[in-house]
Amino acid sequence: MNNPDKKILINKDFNPFILQSVLTRYWYWPIVFIIVMVTLAFTYLRYTKSLYESMTIVQIEDKDQGKEILAVENINKSSSISKEIELLKSELLFEKAVQKLNMNVSLFSKGKILTEELYHSSSFNVQPYFLKDSSLCGVPIYVSYTNNQVELSYLHGGNKKSVQGKLDQHIINEDFDVVFKSSDLESLKDALNENQLYFIFNSPKELIQRLLPNLMIQIVDPEAKTIQISYRSYNPKLCNDIVDVVTKAFFEFDEENKKKSADNILRFIDIQLDSLTNELRLSKDSLTRYIRAEKMPDPDGASGEMSLNINRFQEQLFVIEDELSTLQLVSSKLKADPNRLEVYRLLPEMLGKSYESSLTQQIEDLHQILEKKEDLLVSVTPENNEIKNINGRIATKMQSIRRSMAVIQERLIANARVLKSKIGSLDASFLALPQKKMEFNRLKSLQDLNEKYFTLLTEKKIQYSISNAGYSPTNRVLSKPFVPLIPVSPNGKMIYISFFLFGLLLGLSIIIIKYLTFNEINNLEDLKKLLPNNISFLGGVPIHKKKMEFSQVIVHNSSRSMIAESLRSIRANMSFVNNKAQVVAISSSISGEGKTFVALNLAGIIAMSGKKTIVIDLDLRKPKVHLGFNVTNDFGVSNLIIKETDLDACIHHSEVENLDFITAGPIPPNPSELILSDEFKNILEELKAKYDMIIIDNPPVGLVSDGIQILANADIPIYIFKANYSKRNFAERVKELFEVQQLTSLNVILNGIEPIKRRYGYGYGYGYGYSYGFGNAYGSGYYADEEEIAPWYKRIFSWRKKK
Repeated sequence: MNNPDKKILINKDFNPFILQSVLTRYWYWPIVFIIVMVTLAFTYLRYTKSLYESMTIVQIEDKDQGKEILAVENINKSSSISKEIELLKSELLFEKAVQKLNMNVSLFSKGKILTEELYHSSSFNVQPYFLKDSSLCGVPIYVSYTNNQVELSYLHGGNKKSVQGKLDQHIINEDFDVVFKSSDLESLKDALNENQLYFIFNSPKELIQRLLPNLMIQIVDPEAKTIQISYRSYNPKLCNDIVDVVTKAFFEFDEENKKKSADNILRFIDIQLDSLTNELRLSKDSLTRYIRAEKMPDPDGASGEMSLNINRFQEQLFVIEDELSTLQLVSSKLKADPNRLEVYRLLPEMLGKSYESSLTQQIEDLHQILEKKEDLLVSVTPENNEIKNINGRIATKMQSIRRSMAVIQERLIANARVLKSKIGSLDASFLALPQKKMEFNRLKSLQDLNEKYFTLLTEKKIQYSISNAGYSPTNRVLSKPFVPLIPVSPNGKMIYISFFLFGLLLGLSIIIIKYLTFNEINNLEDLKKLLPNNISFLGGVPIHKKKMEFSQVIVHNSSRSMIAESLRSIRANMSFVNNKAQVVAISSSISGEGKTFVALNLAGIIAMSGKKTIVIDLDLRKPKVHLGFNVTNDFGVSNLIIKETDLDACIHHSEVENLDFITAGPIPPNPSELILSDEFKNILEELKAKYDMIIIDNPPVGLVSDGIQILANADIPIYIFKANYSKRNFAERVKELFEVQQLTSLNVILNGIEPIKRRYGYGYGYGYGYSYGFGNAYGSGYYADEEEIAPWYKRIFSWRKKK
């Protein structure tokens, strides 16, 4: 048994007939998908919260008038805005900013689908006074109003709790103390009827973690030092307020931090000056007392050069000791867990030191790593791998700084040791000088050294004070934040266009797939391309619009219908194939292609022409002829072949004159043997003597091979295809029949053709009106029933007119 459906074709070449058929069947799919996708877009927009964005642009600028006067650049001045960017992103600054909003409590309105945060837009307010249990933070506390009392209910520790109180009065229980306020009681009642209202106590840490991710900081122009601060939220008022407080907090923090840094430097210089003042006073007093006591004038001569060397070495030793002192101070502030601000404040301590260039960069790098750690802690926990990696980098950087400091300290100690050795050597040389002169020189050099450093530090203090006084941050807002009225997301227009195009694409994709995988025979021209050239095409039969449960003879009821005219054309074409034909065998690939319908009505047309015609149902597996004539199938061909009855007893007469038929009879267990038996041939010969035309309703040869021999022996073998039903690869079965030389000739009829309305009248073939796409159909035009060919709306109006 063959399976004609086993092969699936892909249409690679353009075929307008297939495209027309696909469009006719599936034109509505793009519309359906567009409607579905637009509906989805509407639903998405209807139940998606609108996201708003507020922004401001600030410019970072430092004005340094002291540089213009003294040519000294202030230490706070920075050429890069990366530090400001990191500060704006930091949790430290955001926490300071959010504190200004007083968001200890958040209010919410819960609908059936969406929940909205009522920030400064609610009909009620909750003023918290005391929260006894911090674990209540984040727990929804639902609000209801009955009997002029506010009821607060919540779930805590697995237990349901509730407390009641009056408006504008303290509501106290074992967990909290709040005052519930409402300026418009009617609005509150309406809001409670529409949605479920509740509030939560905010934990400062959780509030920061919830709000901070929506803050966005971007550099607008690095040269102009302009920064965009923006915030996105479902509440437009909250967007505006957060941008505003972050901007103000940044300006305040920046000014305070730079002022604190300047004050630390001046304080350090003052401490050094106080110490040097005492040393200078003591050295002067010692020299004065020595001169008075010893009555010795200023020494000169040979001890002058030695005295100069001692002074120079002592100056160098003083510098080294000062640098060692500063190095110890820096080392003491670099703790195991350094603070970012304390690390940043170490930079002024190393101003002017010999190791300033080597340590400053490392401390700045450490400061940047600490900033990055603070930023990450906003969104991750300390146990996060990134935090652990940064902690490792901090430890490595601290270790590197300490190693550098150790090397510097060893170098300074070694230099100090050398200087002390040289000074000791010079001092030993002075032992040879008079004791008084040596003491005088020592006191004099100590006094000169103290005076020199006192003068130097005084000059530095004056310079830095002037520079600090002339330096001021002039950060300014270039565009003020605003309360957004139009959401940035979702974009309704873009959503509708996208969903529309996606629906259109899906619909067109289905049409394209249906076109590429189209495996049905569309029209006669299409069928001709698939079949061998030696196939004869008898014509086409239009589709019968009226529903029938079984195939029946209909041509006698409407002799001028399209079906009757098409079958007359086929009958005429058959005479050109074989004008002496007496046996016509009709088969198809599978059941449902209309071979029984064509057989019955073709027999009817022939009988109506005056020829005695008989139809034989030879489809012993699935007989249908008896159903078309509305008779029983108690006896028939199967009984004749096994000689259970005679021929005359099996012949039935139909209501059509000259048209008889023989049913299949009971379904036998061996249909193939009966069909191919000699007894059937004898029956056929006997029928030839009685009838002018014998129409055999053959079994489908695409499924079984029983009827192939009958087709081969028939005078006119006919193969039925059905438009928009028969598969294109059914033609392969026909090719196989020719290739194995089981058939030498075959005639094809295309059943179920959709009529195409033309300009003039109605007809087919060479007539006017409906065409079935075949050029070898002989016959003229006809007059069809108006009800059969007219559109449904015309038939309705026609019926009303007749009535």
